[in-house]
Amino acid sequence: MQVALPEANLLHGTTLDMYRWHFVLFNALYQLMPEFSRRGLYLHIHFMRTCVQEYPESSLCRYFDDELTGFCRAPCAGSTQWCDFHADRIDETAVDWLSDRYFYLDTANFMALSAENAEKFMVGAWSLLHNHADYLQCLKVMGLPEGVSVDILKKRFRHLAKTLHPDINSVHHEEFAQINSAYRRLLAYFGNGCRLSQPEKL
Repeated sequence: MQVALPEANLLHGTTLDMYRWHFVLFNALYQLMPEFSRRGLYLHIHFMRTCVQEYPESSLCRYFDDELTGFCRAPCAGSTQWCDFHADRIDETAVDWLSDRYFYLDTANFMALSAENAEKFMVGAWSLLHNHADYLQCLKVMGLPEGVSVDILKKRFRHLAKTLHPDINSVHHEEFAQINSAYRRLLAYFGNGCRLSQPEKL
């Protein structure tokens, strides 16, 4: 932030000021994406791992793995942009990425956040930074990609609960206990107001 926005008062400003500087930065990054794309470069926007990479050749998979910070690059069949493995997973997070993109490109959202919600947003972000490994492990237990919305998280838990709840199937008691624990920890992160994103670029 201080490199891109040297005038930002990040150490002595209010939480709302910090959020608004964050919004300005992400708004600028999302506006730059088409320009990078025209030059054959992919601008990956993430609050922890923003980077620029060259797109793979057209015959290689363009699924971007956020954890590895790189493209899959497996061979693709036909004219598709994704390998067989990732073709079925694109829709899982594409909607969330579009939501993030339009959130930051809508300048009305710059003023829409209250000071109270800005505080929740920042507390959640710091909590995630300190517990990122646990966050990823919880998502793995739930069978979810990084960056899902709280609504998707709740839908996934309801689906798993219907099949694994001990009252329905006692065989899955330990598995359900793990899922329930992971779900409650993820809800705690989301409950702190943190907006998380793992965008898949289409």
